[in-house]
Amino acid sequence: MSRITERWTRLNPAVKRYLLILLGLGLAVRVVYVLSADLIPIDATYVDMDAVEYDHLGWSLAQGEGFVDRYGAPTSFRFPGYPYFLSFIYLIFGHQHLVALLAQALLGALSPLLIYFTARRLFIEKISRIAGIVAAGYPIFIWYTSWFMSENLFFFLLCLLIYLTVSLKDNLTWGRLVCLGVVIGILSLTRGVGLPFIGIIPVYIFFLYKGNLGARVARAALVGVLATLLLVPWTIRNRVVFDRWMLPSSEAGAVMWMGLNRVDLTRYYILEPAFAYLDSVGRENASSEKFYAALSDTNYFGLRGVQRLFELYYPEEPPPQSEPEAMDRLSAKCAEILRSNPGMWAAKSFATIFRFWHVLDERARYLFGYGFILPFFLAGAWIVRRRFVELLPLIGFLLVMYALAIPFDAAGRYRMPFESVLIIMAAVGMERFLSLFRRPYWGYGALAAFFILNYYMTLHSLQVRLAIRSVAGALGFKMIEME
Repeated sequence: MSRITERWTRLNPAVKRYLLILLGLGLAVRVVYVLSADLIPIDATYVDMDAVEYDHLGWSLAQGEGFVDRYGAPTSFRFPGYPYFLSFIYLIFGHQHLVALLAQALLGALSPLLIYFTARRLFIEKISRIAGIVAAGYPIFIWYTSWFMSENLFFFLLCLLIYLTVSLKDNLTWGRLVCLGVVIGILSLTRGVGLPFIGIIPVYIFFLYKGNLGARVARAALVGVLATLLLVPWTIRNRVVFDRWMLPSSEAGAVMWMGLNRVDLTRYYILEPAFAYLDSVGRENASSEKFYAALSDTNYFGLRGVQRLFELYYPEEPPPQSEPEAMDRLSAKCAEILRSNPGMWAAKSFATIFRFWHVLDERARYLFGYGFILPFFLAGAWIVRRRFVELLPLIGFLLVMYALAIPFDAAGRYRMPFESVLIIMAAVGMERFLSLFRRPYWGYGALAAFFILNYYMTLHSLQVRLAIRSVAGALGFKMIEME
């Protein structure tokens, strides 16, 4: 804390004012959105069972029941980081959704500060300030604070990891390396995308440090070992529970299988009891905690979900009896699919190259915030193209996500945490765009008009989707039927 205070006192008054405004703006818009949001969906199409499962696991941990599914059986289908984050809040305040969402709003408000300081390490002050303001008001970042998704914790940790990595060039101290190891470890316990950084960041440190070989190995190893040590307790827990050494989550086989097959998730949902509760008390009197509990009590999670999958797709086979068995059998199914159709993954990966950048989400809604920054990101990437190697500590995070998305899944949800990198690069493009105007307010007015245009396109998402399909079809891409 004393170090933070010391650095704060070194900042000039203009930067201090900006940071306070940035924090206040980011927190205000998120708190207002959280207070106005309704966790009870309008209808069945807006039910997200991932959020229900995270809430169930967090409350089970807070009650001392352990990391168990709705049947009370130990599970490892979800990465433990985010459920433990929720459990800490529930343990202190009880099963209060609003308090958890407000905590997420606070995390979300801190992230633009990290984005600002990251940009400040690489670019001029004006670009850094643009990046911070855009992140504070970025629609998808705000939207996630009102939802129980691991992206909330993962995004904050990733912003912190990016800042620490970018700052290594000027501050490669032992304390900074310890922080890096701890952050990577927690990140890896939150989402599987964090696992590659256990190896990538130490390799980067090895080549960055200019000391002798032993010193380089020691610094790189410290980060990797610390990150790995944080995984050990959960790995031992899985070994004790499942008699199997495995990664923090057993969902890998299911994720791969769903990536190769189009799955109708409504066949795994039983929503009637939850909506019957809603009808019985009225929406104005309904509790989101009870609504989520009703959804949790009647739906398929983890092992039960995979057993349901086998009932629907492989009825002639006995269902798996444990999560490791489910992971092994679904992985084997994936290998069988690829052997019988070796070009399938290549074709899917090729399509994913473009899908990663798609401006529509999984429900075919136009993402107006992303649509707003995308052209500026492309412009910014072109402007700094000669600094590629210098900016690799920043751009590398996006490249890692891109490489992971191509063979697996490129849905907008999985791109979202890495859009902090897009925002920083877009700020470069915006700064250059504003410099074209002799009177700055004309430039800011043009940006505002472009943002409003993107919002207008969200209101007409279907027309945008049809236009995209028309262009793609004209270019020769094969279109699947619209649902």
